[in-house]
Amino acid sequence: MEILDGLPIEKRDPNGPLRMPVLDKVKEQGVVAHGKIESGTMHVGDKIQVAPSGFPAQIGMILDHKNESVKFARPGENVQITLIHIVEENMVQKGDVLTSRDASSMCPVTMLFEAEIETLELLESKMIICKGYSCVMHCHTFADDIIIKDLLSVTEKSLASGKEETKDAPKFIKSFSKAKVRISCKVPLAAEKFDVLPQLGRFTLRDEGRTIAVGKILKYKPHKVESSIQVAGGNTNTQNAKNDKNEALVFDGESGQVVQPKKALDSIAEE
Repeated sequence: MEILDGLPIEKRDPNGPLRMPVLDKVKEQGVVAHGKIESGTMHVGDKIQVAPSGFPAQIGMILDHKNESVKFARPGENVQITLIHIVEENMVQKGDVLTSRDASSMCPVTMLFEAEIETLELLESKMIICKGYSCVMHCHTFADDIIIKDLLSVTEKSLASGKEETKDAPKFIKSFSKAKVRISCKVPLAAEKFDVLPQLGRFTLRDEGRTIAVGKILKYKPHKVESSIQVAGGNTNTQNAKNDKNEALVFDGESGQVVQPKKALDSIAEE
């Protein structure tokens, strides 16, 4: 008990940007998201966004761990949030993050990032990790397949000197080594750098039901996801997409070019 009492407590900033990973969701008189607030303070009526999908939402009700209605919730609290404007249950998934809607404080989204990992005992059938290794990553409430895209460096003990040596661009990583790797996700991931918010920046790698490595996100390549729902009066610019040969084209009189017609986006009106 003395060891547990002496462990440092992670700091959570109640004035920071809102970050709440979604652990579960149900649909009962609206969509309700379950999770723990890792950063920021949540108030009833706040206008938020679901990352990485970008769906805009508004907080209708907050229930605390005692299942009592409260007006606000702070970091570290487990809550149930009723989401206004989220009409379908599949608009929110486990692994999503409820985040601030302001452009300066939105949760980053990525599909490619660099990380520092420490390998544990690897599988007998897969004694080394090479470029292209596939496994499951668990990061906050997110869990999905990833691929080790590149091996950047590895630090391990030398058999000759017994000292740790670092090699750049190794061909493989063995058990009980430290390494820097580049990881590619198959779906967009809402996360933070470990230095910014450890709770959303650390992860584990698992294969065949065993944890094979732990790691932390060092830096990431931003990935933009355009939501199919926009707030009325907000920005409705869409990303350029590849032309569909079967899609009708229109002539733009201003630019003098033949372009795709702009797709209509669903919009919501907020108070």
